[in-house]
Amino acid sequence: MARKAAAPKTSLIDGVDLQGYVEGDPSSFKPDQLDKIREKISGYMKLGLLKMNRAQIPFIRIKNKRGRTPRTRVFESGNQVGKTTIGVAEDIAHAMGFRPWLDDTDPDYKINVRVPNNGIVGCEVAGQTLAQRIEPEFMALIPEYCGVTVTRYSDGSLKSLHLANDFNGKPCGSTIHFRSYVQPAESYEGTVLDWIHFDEPPPSDILTAATRGLMSTNGPLWLTMTPLKEPYIYDLFSMHAFNQGGDDQEIAVFRGSTWDNCQDWCRACDVTVPENDPDKLAAGQVRPVDLCPKCREVMGFLPRAGIENYLKKITDPDEREAREEGKWKHLSGLVYKELDRDKHLYNDFTIPADWMRIEVLDPHDARPCCWLFGAVSPEEIIINGKPANRIYWYTYLRPSGNIDAIARQVKIKRAEHNYKEPAMVIIDVKFAAAEKPLHGEHFPSWEEELEKAGIKHIVHSCSAPGDVTLGHKRVKEYLAPHYSAVRGTEFPGMMFAKQGTSGENGPMQHMSNYSWKEGTDKPEEKYKDFCDCIRYAALEQPTYDRPKPEIDEEFARMLIARNSMKQEENPLYHGLSIR
Repeated sequence: MARKAAAPKTSLIDGVDLQGYVEGDPSSFKPDQLDKIREKISGYMKLGLLKMNRAQIPFIRIKNKRGRTPRTRVFESGNQVGKTTIGVAEDIAHAMGFRPWLDDTDPDYKINVRVPNNGIVGCEVAGQTLAQRIEPEFMALIPEYCGVTVTRYSDGSLKSLHLANDFNGKPCGSTIHFRSYVQPAESYEGTVLDWIHFDEPPPSDILTAATRGLMSTNGPLWLTMTPLKEPYIYDLFSMHAFNQGGDDQEIAVFRGSTWDNCQDWCRACDVTVPENDPDKLAAGQVRPVDLCPKCREVMGFLPRAGIENYLKKITDPDEREAREEGKWKHLSGLVYKELDRDKHLYNDFTIPADWMRIEVLDPHDARPCCWLFGAVSPEEIIINGKPANRIYWYTYLRPSGNIDAIARQVKIKRAEHNYKEPAMVIIDVKFAAAEKPLHGEHFPSWEEELEKAGIKHIVHSCSAPGDVTLGHKRVKEYLAPHYSAVRGTEFPGMMFAKQGTSGENGPMQHMSNYSWKEGTDKPEEKYKDFCDCIRYAALEQPTYDRPKPEIDEEFARMLIARNSMKQEENPLYHGLSIR
């Protein structure tokens, strides 16, 4: 049976007046003595008794494809999700080399870091953030027997914290340094660091200066923050995180909503947990029910009424999205806010042979094209009040070169996915016109050159006035949930392969970042290419048609030639059947 790491053998009742207590007789304790003893025990064991909510768990448990914790973790969340608490707990755990709140048999209990070590915690303002929030978190979680000694800046704020002992009472010797963002970037340099924690997003020069200290140790970095400012972090980390469709296995991003920390209502299931109603609990009592009775996810520690009262005071809708859902404020103008990786990504599988293949091309002359591969399944849905079928996007290409080279890459990709021809190749109509006059001469179009290269079944995208707006609407209809009789539940009418559509400048990255130009009803040019492909397909609204058996053309020509040949007559065999 798994067990918690044992606290050191030290008296838990030091400093408690035990007058009247008879050794060996617990009943002789007076009520006030018991209260003080319970308080003492709670102080010693708070770190060991830490309970993680559903947003904090993946922050600790995440593993990349190599089975390791990514070197950089970014916890982007709304307010009061518990990001600072789990960040500070992780600071202490790295200083000690293990996570005291996990069982000592847990695979995430031990941390691969040398002890003693040096770490640094960066926060916004020393006199406020550090003194009012960060230091109290540290002091509440570190037991007295760890032998904490501190140094302070001239204003009294915390400068460093040294741990003589770890949670188990063994020698530790690690030092945690503290800096604020009002200090110059140079103040973060000069120390070899084993780990870094930024509470709230740091200015870029401070991030650069601090991480220089990790070069010799290749130590980890984690950020716990509400994404209201420093949007460079989104470009630097969030867009490349492997668990968000990016290409870097050493970066992971976690998004938490304030509702993930609600104790008496599970928003995902719309289930109320009356036993956790704060009005029914004694002051200071921890919620008695740990898991949602429906989804079995961990409940949080904030009352629903308290969250609602806080949120209704935030009148700016963009700020509310950041503070409630942990979404970057600069991305609040997303075109497809409905897109949710938890709902719209599927685990890659081999597309069944009887599904209809479609492809979409957004051509470019001066940069790589976008070629998207999809499959229309027999599953029926309703789009624009008409029958349609669920679409699964499973891979893509960013080909460049001449059209013959592009066509070769496409044919190879088709072969990898076990088919020769799609039912249609939808192409941006601007590049498909039969003839494009240029400087008084006539040059062939993409459509003509593709057909010469063996790309067939080309269909022009819709390009009438208003089609962009209509296309956005159609895509949103596909992204909405549609009932599946086979599964007995609702899920989106358009799905994206978790691996097949990921990567730098891939379909999921484009769809996740496709935004409106500020103050206009037009989308930004950046990230629009694959979004255009998906819009073309949604406007085409392809309906399932079972693929016809594919015939090898060369073999078919041979059969035709053989059947058309006249058999020579030999008079010696007249009237006899020749075999």
